[in-house]
Amino acid sequence: MVCEKREEAQEAGAGLQLSPNASHILLRWGLGPELARQAVAPTELVIRRWGEPRAFARMPFVSEDAPFWVTMRADLHNALRSAAARLPGITLKTGSALERLIEIPTHVNLRFQSAGESIDMHALCLIGADGQRSMTRRLLGDARDLDRPGWEAWRSVLPAGSVADFAAKATTNLWLGRDSHAVHYPVAGARGINLVVIRRSQAVADGWAREGHPAELDALIATAAEPLRALMHAAPDWKVWTLLDRFPSPYMAKGLGALVGDAAHPLLPFLAQGAAMAIEDAEVLARNLPPPAEATPERMRAGLKAYAAQRAPRVTRVFKAARANAFTYHLPQPLAYLRDWRMGQLGAEGMRQRYAWLYGWRADETES
Repeated sequence: MVCEKREEAQEAGAGLQLSPNASHILLRWGLGPELARQAVAPTELVIRRWGEPRAFARMPFVSEDAPFWVTMRADLHNALRSAAARLPGITLKTGSALERLIEIPTHVNLRFQSAGESIDMHALCLIGADGQRSMTRRLLGDARDLDRPGWEAWRSVLPAGSVADFAAKATTNLWLGRDSHAVHYPVAGARGINLVVIRRSQAVADGWAREGHPAELDALIATAAEPLRALMHAAPDWKVWTLLDRFPSPYMAKGLGALVGDAAHPLLPFLAQGAAMAIEDAEVLARNLPPPAEATPERMRAGLKAYAAQRAPRVTRVFKAARANAFTYHLPQPLAYLRDWRMGQLGAEGMRQRYAWLYGWRADETES
């Protein structure tokens, strides 16, 4: 049983990046053909300063066994949902919010709130994939608040026909500035351009996102290089997210419960690994759980414990690297020039090797 809090099983948000450490799993799950119809495979990352159009560093996206995809979040969500619907024994129940968990030696008792009524059920285990504000995480005993590092993300999707040619090319573009940066790349079969502008802010959006008023960005846009300035002016609308993160939960697994994705380790987007880490989690979890016919409480607990032990070092390293990018992306002068010089000295191959630990991860390496 898959229980979803929202009434409709649809995915909010804009674009996301699926680097080879995640896409090789999606290929193994059989989602390659469906995702490839909508995803774009950028050839490289191009890095520029906020106020200068000339690129100072590039990193090729090269992988022998899996693509580097950028896609709409909804396209990934729909592909996963379609695949799940084809599998026997899976039921999706929407409008069901988890509110109680009681573990006994042989199973877990659960209570969900649905259409104003309480629904009780029991299961052999509980896997929480319920996002940053995870109720599962709290019920497992981790009640720590999320951290607010002081950033917000402005997101928009532009029609490809409304932007300059450079923005429509199959590249991922990163513009680094003091207290701000921007990322953009084509999505939806190159019919749209996903644009994300990050800026410092202590504000907290109500709920998941708020409408962004373009005038709030005027001062920031004025300092951008002309190509980036034109791109931001062309945005038809904006959604604004408050960026939150938190050190990975000590309860990635506890008894007959476990956490995956943002429920276990909310990340800043400065490494573009939020979706990838959730996909990695799911694959490693599945590899550690026993087949249904052989599932006993003891084997389930052992499998969940092994999953958490295998994932903790990896997600902790990614968490720290994303936090580190929050610093290095937004350096003041002259430190920013030293950063840029270093990236240029590394060259394309040096930049690629710098992230080999991240993009080169493969699920087979985690098997016990």
